[in-house]
Amino acid sequence: MILKVAILQMHSVSRVYDENIKTIIHKMMEAKRNNADIVLLPECFITGYDLTISNEYALTDADIMPLCEKAKALDIGLVATGLTKGKIRPQNSAYIIGKNGKILMKYSKVHTCNFADEKMLESGIQFSVCDFGGVKIGVMICYDREYPESARILMLSGAEIILVPNDCGSMHPRLQALSTRAYENMCGIAMANPNGGKCWKFLCVQSDLLG
Repeated sequence: MILKVAILQMHSVSRVYDENIKTIIHKMMEAKRNNADIVLLPECFITGYDLTISNEYALTDADIMPLCEKAKALDIGLVATGLTKGKIRPQNSAYIIGKNGKILMKYSKVHTCNFADEKMLESGIQFSVCDFGGVKIGVMICYDREYPESARILMLSGAEIILVPNDCGSMHPRLQALSTRAYENMCGIAMANPNGGKCWKFLCVQSDLLG
């Protein structure tokens, strides 16, 4: 089985949720024309990576319903990212939306950066895997990838593909680390990170060669 991942590499606009959702929908349509199965967004794309957002203004599941509806209409999956409501403070989260428009999984970043502004966020508590049309997909977000345990837990939970929403610089050593995570766990890994322009990448992964 071949899974085609469309990777969006661009910056969104902080706090302008409607505009960012319109951009995502436009890119989903473009990805569908290129026969992608799922679109992977950079970290916190819907909200922008704006850590001053309070829990009151963070995303809820209801806020991503337009993306779920579009996924169903286009028959394409999406990894939607943003700052979402936590128990007390916002969380850095990713939703995996299936081609049927259903939310297959919500993952909140476990390894938030306690040495930086992310210390204002509420950490997630576990890594999870979901079934996306016969392919087991896991997610880790940005700093999660710097811990070997993150990918190992996902692999042991059955992940064949690990998708990584990301937003940071100095990418050369971090890309090397991702290659290591893929090699040591025998699974595919794809990352989306903003760059200076509006860049697409399309990645085909043959899942029966994994694991």
